[in-house]
Amino acid sequence: MLELYYFPDNASLAPHLLLVETGIEYSLRLVDRDSNAQKSKEYLRLNPAGRIPTLVHNELVLFESPAICIYICELDASSQFIPPVGHSNRPIFFQWLTYLNNTLQAEFMVWRYPDRHTTHPEGVEGIKAAQDLRLVGILGLLDEELSKKPFLLGSSVSACDHFLFMLALWCENISRPPTSFSNLYRFMCEMSQRTAVQKVCEIENIDLGRYRR
Repeated sequence: MLELYYFPDNASLAPHLLLVETGIEYSLRLVDRDSNAQKSKEYLRLNPAGRIPTLVHNELVLFESPAICIYICELDASSQFIPPVGHSNRPIFFQWLTYLNNTLQAEFMVWRYPDRHTTHPEGVEGIKAAQDLRLVGILGLLDEELSKKPFLLGSSVSACDHFLFMLALWCENISRPPTSFSNLYRFMCEMSQRTAVQKVCEIENIDLGRYRR
């Protein structure tokens, strides 16, 4: 059985979605961010980065959300959420997963925690405003990509789409949220209709109301 160390609506959301999508047997272990449990000695023995999520499977301990997503996908015998080795879409899969993690998520984290990126408190609002513009641009790029096809790799849902779904939820409070982009909004509505997505969002108490047409 896989054990996912998680916190609701955190970077553990995409792995959690994939665990339910694939039907792999798993259990959840809550890491209470509100009490800073991710920095506890016990948790740091599992994940020295002190971040969420962490996945434990037999002797394997794995952290970083994209790596966990790939691992879960490749445990799925059908490989339905990751293109198989040799498939023309496999490099595109890694392109988008990397872009989402290294660009959208990284830029969002600066917007979310601007005080961590300056030693001058008076500069915090300027950082947040600049990051807002960057995030709107990134969402615009993704919206354009989704104008060409239903999902990031084409007609079928992949783990890239679960990762985008997670990050788009986080962007609901920027100046132009996902609901303001027609293709991204359509994508979020379609993802929200998936049984696994609804189940996980119920577990994690995530409101999908704005994505119900």
